[in-house]
Parts: sequence; structure tokens; C-alpha cells
Amino acid sequence: MTSPVRGLAPKNSDFRLRLAEAGVTPLWDVMATLVTERPQPQERAVHWSYDGLRPLLLEAGQAVSAEQAERRVLILENPGLPEGRRATNSLYAGLQLVLPGEIAPVHRHSQSALRFILESSGAYTAVDGEKVVMSPFDLVLTPSMRWHEHGNETDAPAGWLDGLDIPTVLHFNSGFAERDPHEGAPAFIPVGDSSRRYGRNLRPVRGTTADRNVRNHPLFHYPYAEWREALEDTALNSAPDPHVGCRMEFINPFTAGPVLPTISAFVQRVPAGMSTRRLRSTDGTVWVVVEGQGKMSVGDSVYDLAIRDLIVAPSWQPVHFEATTDLILFAYSDRGAQEKLDLWQERRE
Repeated sequence: MTSPVRGLAPKNSDFRLRLAEAGVTPLWDVMATLVTERPQPQERAVHWSYDGLRPLLLEAGQAVSAEQAERRVLILENPGLPEGRRATNSLYAGLQLVLPGEIAPVHRHSQSALRFILESSGAYTAVDGEKVVMSPFDLVLTPSMRWHEHGNETDAPAGWLDGLDIPTVLHFNSGFAERDPHEGAPAFIPVGDSSRRYGRNLRPVRGTTADRNVRNHPLFHYPYAEWREALEDTALNSAPDPHVGCRMEFINPFTAGPVLPTISAFVQRVPAGMSTRRLRSTDGTVWVVVEGQGKMSVGDSVYDLAIRDLIVAPSWQPVHFEATTDLILFAYSDRGAQEKLDLWQERRE
């Protein structure tokens, strides 16, 4: 009878070789890296200036056409995830450009997407045939497997931040994409129809003729003018939270949950002169500065903030704001997905 193996066993021992031949690995070798005491993200805090990237984005417009690229986008690569094509471990971020007269062709895919508009004087997105005209700092959604295209009938370039759950879909090997054979088909649903039906704290009764087949994602346009007013009214009628100032979440009116199953989206107001307390959370987050000036600390990194700047805060890195003037920010993260999996946590310091 063979005596039990004691200790860690040398790497080249007969026991180790037999384990390898059997296609198994001893947990005791890797336990500390698989079950960690706290989140240990590979992604880093990183800051991009939109004003600095915009010339490269416009140059991309001369280097490749919308038809050639299908989507003309510069991916925001996190330096902690080299060639990972992602901003955080679970989220993608990119800057998309549509030039005057262009149409980004119709397609659909498993990946859910949001568009946070950085500049537009009237470019549009169409989702399942319904157009919305986009203004700066609007939030526009293209939920999973919904036909969508982008177009620009103005005389000025349009650019926005794309946020997608591409890494999450890749993790599950569940991605599909299709191209519409009727490329550039005209809209067949009146502009603003979704907002009129589903955006006023009412919805058509399920199964009636007024109820459109929107597959549990009835709204896809959240205009800046509307969310900014709601944020301001709430902030002025509430005591500021010491860790965030005033923070509000965009919601799906069917579920009252996050706007997309895998992506949550937020806006935040930090009043002038406020220095927030440090806040940690398990959701890696991509931030955009909408208004104001100040500083943002992510872990040991400190960034001076300007309008349209983009910042990544990795999981569990403490975040802190100092507002010189009223700071208005947009953010998206995987919090909604983490909450569904009972994983999300935060710590207020």
C-alpha cells in the first residue's frame, strides 16, 4: 500500500509527473491566486484626453472609410491589459467617428452597446428602424441583437464613446453578428416613438396593439437635457452624499434595473468645493467628464479633469473627487451584471 504524499512534492517528482499526465493540477499550488483576499485587477487606472485623441480620430477619417471599417473606432486600450482590446476586464471602450455624409452600415450583434455622445450637431442612430438625433452628452443604447446604424447628414463630424460588453461575451463564447442585406434602409418608425410610448412612467399594456416588440428594452435614447435637469433637481433638494455628491442611475423602465443586462450607467454631480471621501467598489468603471473642473484620484493616480476626458477606475481602487467648480460626470460599469451574480461590493472609507 502506497503511503500518502506529504508536503508540496518537488516539481519534477514522479507524483507531479503523473498528475500532469492525468491532466490535473494540485489546487494547493494556485489557491492563493484563484481565491484572493481582495480583488486584484490587472487593468490600471488610466486617463485619456479627448482633445488629445480627437486629431487622431479625424486622421482615421481620412485613412479609412466608414464602409471599409464598418465601424471607424479607436479602441481605448488599458495598459494593464496589453492588446486585450478592453478598458476593464469586462468592458470595452472606443471612440467612434462618423463624418459628414457617411452612414455606418446596418448590423446587429450579441454584444450590448451604449453610445455617450461627445460631439454631434445632428448625427443620428437608428435602432430597429427608429432614428434618434443625437446631441452632445446624450446616452444612446443598442441592446443585444437589435439592428442599428449610424449616420451623419450634417456638415460637421460626429464622435462618441462606445461602451460594450465585448469581453464578457467573449468569456462566455456567446457572440453572434449579422449584417442587414437592406443596407441603409430608411426609418419606418416615427422619430421619438419609443420615448412617447415608454418614457413617461407609463407603458402600453403587454400584448395590446400599442405595445411594440421591444424585447424588454423599450428606451434607447436618454437626452442630456432631460438627465441633466433630473440630476440638478435631485442634487439641489438632497444633502450631498459624502462619497459621491449626488449620483443617479439610468434605468430600464420595464425592469427598473440597469439599462443593459451587463452594463450599468450613471451620472454624478460633485458640487464646487466638495472633496469626496474615498470609495471602493468591485465594478471597474469608465468615466467621462461632462462639465466642470477638478481632480480625480484613482488609487495612487491623480488626474486634472477637463471636459470630455475619459478615465478608467479599476475594481477596488479607491476613487476620490475634488471639485473646483460643479463637476458633472457620466460613468458606466459592470455593476448590474455583478449584482445579478451576487458579487458586487463597495467599501466607504
